[in-house]
Amino acid sequence: MLPSITHWPVNWADGMKITRGHLLATDDATRDMARDAAGTMLSGLDYGLLPPAAGQDTPLRITCDGQSVVLSVCRAITPGGARIELSTDPADALTLPLTAVREAWVRMGQSVGYVVVEANPFDPQPHGQPDPDEEPLRYPFVWTGLRLSAVPVASLHTTLAAAYHLPVAKLLLANGVFSLAEGYLPPTRMVGSVPDYRDLYHSLRKRLSELLTHATAILVRVRTNARSGQPNALATSIGYVAEACLHSLGNQLDSFQLRGMHESPVGLAEVGKRLARSLQIAIQSTPDREREAMFNYIKNWTPVTPVEWETTLQEMLDTTYEHADCQPIMASFIRMNDCLYRLFSKLSDLNYLERSKDEFFVEKQDIVTPKPAAKVGFWSK
Repeated sequence: MLPSITHWPVNWADGMKITRGHLLATDDATRDMARDAAGTMLSGLDYGLLPPAAGQDTPLRITCDGQSVVLSVCRAITPGGARIELSTDPADALTLPLTAVREAWVRMGQSVGYVVVEANPFDPQPHGQPDPDEEPLRYPFVWTGLRLSAVPVASLHTTLAAAYHLPVAKLLLANGVFSLAEGYLPPTRMVGSVPDYRDLYHSLRKRLSELLTHATAILVRVRTNARSGQPNALATSIGYVAEACLHSLGNQLDSFQLRGMHESPVGLAEVGKRLARSLQIAIQSTPDREREAMFNYIKNWTPVTPVEWETTLQEMLDTTYEHADCQPIMASFIRMNDCLYRLFSKLSDLNYLERSKDEFFVEKQDIVTPKPAAKVGFWSK
């Protein structure tokens, strides 16, 4: 991930003949030192988009009209420490024509890929507004050379992990027309840097807090029943699962609320995986008979089936965290969170009695009121 230092400072000596090459070598050495210093502070889990510049609401703005991709705003850092700083100036926008990309993807049978920004700090490009009073006329500055490309999804673990490459969008090809995938979550240094990540964080934070409240209510109900002399194996099993949820969220929620917005998205994924692991262990450590009774009760009295419950937990644990594309694991987290919310919110209203649902319904029958017998007098006998 971190490239080697390849440009070294010039060894200046008295009386040496200074050439343009010496000055360019000094520039390259300075760039390499700055890049290396930034790169040593990064890992495969925290590179990507940076907080937006002053006056902007997002560090990334990219569009696709089906024929080309235009990147107009991008403020980020690559895995190797190369900075990308594209402003809102239309003259700075990067454009990628998609005609050649379409032909290449059709030949390879590919329909899904990524738009990637390549930042080469050792290929500086002229930048800025020339001073008309200066001779010769020149651009006053240089900045990192930037280039857009499109790579197939199979290159996720190669090109996208390279030191000077950064994926910024997911590209779809359908019926010969390109479009950008909705819901794609690009790599970012901080969750709070990107509007989509911020919305996801606030949604998860709210739902996890509600889940904690429902788990607390379940445990209180179980313990209250136990103290009143009404404990049963079903209530004990449900309370055990609720307690596992409380311990997991209780150990993580404060850190999630304090640091979640300022850390890499891997922190969000970690909360989900630890919660899923705690609940799965609680389920698996319940004896078979009690677990079967709990599953039957959940099947009969909640809107969640045991299969759905276990499937969402396992999916969360099996989904790999990919910093270059966080959408799959965040989607798994959302599905698990929604499933747990529906389950625990319903359980918090129940009494955990081991009865079949059908036992609570009595078939309606018409009651026949007998007619009073005719009154017979004594003298009528």
